[in-house]
Amino acid sequence: MDNRNYNNYNSGPQRPRKRKRVSKDTLRKRQLTALFVIALIVLIFVVVIAKACSKGSSKVGDTKPADGTTTTTSAVTTLAPQTTAPETVLTTTTIVTGSNDPEKGFKLDKYSVYINIGESGIAYVQQYPEGSSEADEVWKSSDEKIATVDAYGHIVGVSGGECYVTLSAKNNPTQEVMIKVVVAGAPAANNAQQQGNNTPLSDDKKTDDKKTEDGNKPGTDDKKPAETEKKQETPEPQPLAEAPAPSKINDSSAHYEGNVLIVNKSYPISSSYNPGGLDPTCSEWFNKLTQDSAKEGLNIYFASGFRSYEYQSQIYNNYVANYGQSSADTFSARPGHSEHQTGLAIDVNTIDDSFAGTPEAIWLADNCYKYGFIIRYPKGKDSITGYKYEPWHIRYVGYETAKKVHDAGENMTLEELYGINSQYS
Repeated sequence: MDNRNYNNYNSGPQRPRKRKRVSKDTLRKRQLTALFVIALIVLIFVVVIAKACSKGSSKVGDTKPADGTTTTTSAVTTLAPQTTAPETVLTTTTIVTGSNDPEKGFKLDKYSVYINIGESGIAYVQQYPEGSSEADEVWKSSDEKIATVDAYGHIVGVSGGECYVTLSAKNNPTQEVMIKVVVAGAPAANNAQQQGNNTPLSDDKKTDDKKTEDGNKPGTDDKKPAETEKKQETPEPQPLAEAPAPSKINDSSAHYEGNVLIVNKSYPISSSYNPGGLDPTCSEWFNKLTQDSAKEGLNIYFASGFRSYEYQSQIYNNYVANYGQSSADTFSARPGHSEHQTGLAIDVNTIDDSFAGTPEAIWLADNCYKYGFIIRYPKGKDSITGYKYEPWHIRYVGYETAKKVHDAGENMTLEELYGINSQYS
């Protein structure tokens, strides 16, 4: 030991040695080191808790994250001034990478559909998850007051707003994809209110704004009672333009009676005929039908339309497997014999017997002819049409033919009108 150190002691063996004076820089370094150690301990503690919470939350409830979504949690530590403890802030980042990976789920041609009220749209499936096919499709709307979707993916706008349509696989419900649906417009009854300043003035308003030759506004005494009463009446709806007959299809197997295509158990069309969707004229006049019914407070909406030969084959074979062929033949057409393949048939609302007798079903039966449609399979005509009563199934034939069916009496059929049969050979 260096003898110089003993010079710092006073006399007496028990006298403590004097402490060395620490500089300010050394003190500051020690404080920063202490803060760093504390911050590191807090950071480790927070990360451990975050991991524990994430594991626990995955076990609560039935909610599962959407495919293609990655959530990361990170801790950011900020060193505060020397007088305060370090602050640690948790940040969560969600990265959406999409769900159109064929190995993970469905692949669609689009993931959003924009339609008007009464119009229809569809997102076509381009690829299915492994082990799934078209027959495994399960479609569901998050809000049927805004848009409905049928078992084939046809989306129909009901009222203005946004919702989502989910497509999942029946054999594997974990495989699903969501389609954003935006419905523009408003029910026809509200159009006048939404037009605002663009709404033209009524005849009464125009008259009130005019001056007479002597500078005075015309009074009610100048009007005849009959004219005043007439202006207060609700105006009669304007007559519809005549719905034209649909164009003839290009198919060598097609059977026509006049301008009317006949597709039933006796007269099929070829398996190769595929228009790819509803006939444009049929779609246009169906939209007019739904808009006019909405003016009367009714809700008639598209449920099912065009079906390809292949798709009808799947539907029919499923029914045969479940109910037997003789029973299936009473309510499902064999492939090639379905009117849906023509693009001229539409099923509306609920496709079951619960639709019968509803205000919408009654209005449809009484008025659909004005728009070129007929109830194709009326009540009590099973032995003639070959199918049970379907109040939801309408067929577009054009106004001229539809009016003939309507005027011929209740429950008239095309088979009776043209003297033809509907029986499988």
